Amino acid sequence: MPINCIAIDDDLISLEGLNSYLSVLPDLQLIKSFTDPIRALTDISDSDKVDIIFMDIEMPTLSGIELATLLRQKTKHLIFTTAHSKYALDAFGVNADAYLLKPYTMLHFTETINNLYPNEKSNIIPAESDFLSVLLHDEPEKLANVAYDNLIVMEQINDMVCFRVLNHNYISFKVNFRKMLSLLRNHTLFIQVNTNAIISKLHIKSFSGDQIVLTDGISVHLANKYKESFLSFLKENLLKNNFNN
Repeated sequence: MPINCIAIDDDLISLEGLNSYLSVLPDLQLIKSFTDPIRALTDISDSDKVDIIFMDIEMPTLSGIELATLLRQKTKHLIFTTAHSKYALDAFGVNADAYLLKPYTMLHFTETINNLYPNEKSNIIPAESDFLSVLLHDEPEKLANVAYDNLIVMEQINDMVCFRVLNHNYISFKVNFRKMLSLLRNHTLFIQVNTNAIISKLHIKSFSGDQIVLTDGISVHLANKYKESFLSFLKENLLKNNFNN
């Protein structure tokens, strides 16, 4: 049986990011989405048979907390998705089942769904996601979807995290670097090269001494701690990838 979902968020990019996550979970089906909370209130009916409503909190006209009090009886589960942790107590005051703090990873999203449906864990398994979502520093309510294939390097610079992609950089002060690092370390495309940087294996162009040159001429330092694993990777892939050592 499909799990019917509705998404309510005044930010279209956030909606698109959520829809992308839903699309890789075979049992979850997005039946409606809204950028206007008032329209959501008038359009959602008992006949929709809603299993989960994903709802932002800070929205014009009607906040997510206010909207939740009016819609809670029309859904089995309610999940708030927001960039602001300060609303957590309010969220659970309206019987929310979960609270996803943007930017949330595919792993966190899937774990949240599996907690709601523990008897269906074997079915609610994501296909390999091909992107990650980044909350931008200059537009704090905007999410950018970064394709793994296009990501050259993720690095921490002081209190910001920089995602360098083809012909562009995404900067975020909202991303938890350690959590994102853990996510990328578990992805087959990436390898950590120093405490503050993880690079794409696809974008390695050359290597000399302690410097790795990547696509777009980006140079990254290779720390001694990570040198053995990096050289092992190069040795295994030297013939098919033509790396220069």
